[in-house]
Amino acid sequence: MYLFLLSFSEMGLTLPLALVLIIFGGFFLISFFITSPNMDTKGLLRVLYSKPIRKEDGSVEYPESRNN
Repeated sequence: MYLFLLSFSEMGLTLPLALVLIIFGGFFLISFFITSPNMDTKGLLRVLYSKPIRKEDGSVEYPESRNN
């Protein structure tokens, strides 16, 4: 049985391109692990269902309950 093998040059992968792929892949993994704790269901629903209150200093507060 013969294996189907391609070299990196036949795939069009050069050393600079491989370095760019590794750098951007590492950046994606690092940013995903930094932001993943903020992507929980409770936090997303709080942002989606509440009306945010913007303060004078520019920060935003999300009230727990609505006062209608």
